[in-house]
Amino acid sequence: MTPCEVTPRQIAGICKHFGVCGGCDSQDLPYEEQLKDKEARLGELFSQFNIKEIKRIIPSPEIYHYRNKMEYAVGVWDAVKVIGLREKKRFYRVVGLDECRIFNKDLSRIFGIFSDWIADNNIEPYHNSKGTGLLRYLALRHSKYYDDLMAIVVASSDKIDTRGLIDEFRKFKKIRSVYLCVNDGLSDVAVAGRLKLIDGDERIKERINGIDYSIGPESFFQTNSYCCGPLYTAIKEALKGTGGSALDLCCGLGGITLQVADIFSDVTGVDISERNIEDALINAKLNNIDNVNFICRDAEKYIQELSTSGAIKNFTVIILDPPRAGLSKKTRLAVRDSRVKNIIYVSCNPKNLGQDLKVLTEAYDIEKLIPVDMFPHTRHAEVIAILKSQLI
Repeated sequence: MTPCEVTPRQIAGICKHFGVCGGCDSQDLPYEEQLKDKEARLGELFSQFNIKEIKRIIPSPEIYHYRNKMEYAVGVWDAVKVIGLREKKRFYRVVGLDECRIFNKDLSRIFGIFSDWIADNNIEPYHNSKGTGLLRYLALRHSKYYDDLMAIVVASSDKIDTRGLIDEFRKFKKIRSVYLCVNDGLSDVAVAGRLKLIDGDERIKERINGIDYSIGPESFFQTNSYCCGPLYTAIKEALKGTGGSALDLCCGLGGITLQVADIFSDVTGVDISERNIEDALINAKLNNIDNVNFICRDAEKYIQELSTSGAIKNFTVIILDPPRAGLSKKTRLAVRDSRVKNIIYVSCNPKNLGQDLKVLTEAYDIEKLIPVDMFPHTRHAEVIAILKSQLI
């Protein structure tokens, strides 16, 4: 893989919490070095395949304050109640933060409001192993285009008085939506439980490449809004001239589906989550896009049914954007045997993409790999794999 070429950037000081907080692992490297390191590791990982072209990694347009979603834990650090992220390699400890370079510039103000509310009301942080305490997380979502914020207070019980917090949040006009999430289970998943809107709007909006996305507290959306545009643009470039009908498996809230709708006669989006499909339908209506069809089904069963009925031959493209675990065994076999001419596979876990490609390349050639740096200051990268049927 050829080293990338980017305009050198001067790192404007390393975050004071770097090295202790587990949020970043390479902020001490200049950005161009981070990209070269990612290219080298991806090149090594995919060296086992016969790939016609590996593109240079697409840099993130912004390398700080790029994340649109974060979940900050509440805990005790040196006998002081704090809000922050888990300590590196010591997940049970919470590092108290007063800044976070990867989320939002206004975070110190939000944390100040939240910390004052905790102190004024003597609210006890939740203790995972003991199952005691009340307050677990403050989850935040941020629209980069519209600069709106959603706050989700996660507690172990609804017996928590949020009135003072809401009063202060209202003074900060960017916070458009406040939810209470009651998570009284053993799971440490942040936003998991009963959700109640306690102030403001139900949803916030983000805009990518001219398409608006309505986002709720549990919506699945690409983490880096700034780099989402180049990611979707690269996918559209790869599909240019394809035409026909597309099948978007694991479509989420319609992120890719709506972006590519204008180059196909119709696009079918499939997702196992009812919530994702509800979001996708809202977003299609929001953008007046009427040549998309969203179906709530398990991707594995749906593509098997299409193959059995022969309806799979109606599609010219299959788009895959699975969770980190990759495709199930039966799904990757069904895709391999589908004979659909074009496959676009978007992966946030290159290692698992490699496992799926071992099966898919029995029937498809890898035309191109396009790495995308969705996660600056970490070792993670997104990869777009473009495959063509060997039967063409």
